[in-house]
Amino acid sequence: MWRAQHFSWWMTSMLHGLDGDDPYEAKLQTATLRYLASSRAYATSLTENYVGLPLS
Repeated sequence: MWRAQHFSWWMTSMLHGLDGDDPYEAKLQTATLRYLASSRAYATSLTENYVGLPLS
């Protein structure tokens, strides 16, 4: 349950900015997206979480 909650928060914060975000937050978001695009391991982790983790 908590893993799914964290993934949802992480995915939302990676793809959407909030009003009032400072330049640091914007750079952090860009860096995360760049890392996702360049790292097969990171992309695999996102994919595994997106399609669902085993319940056990």
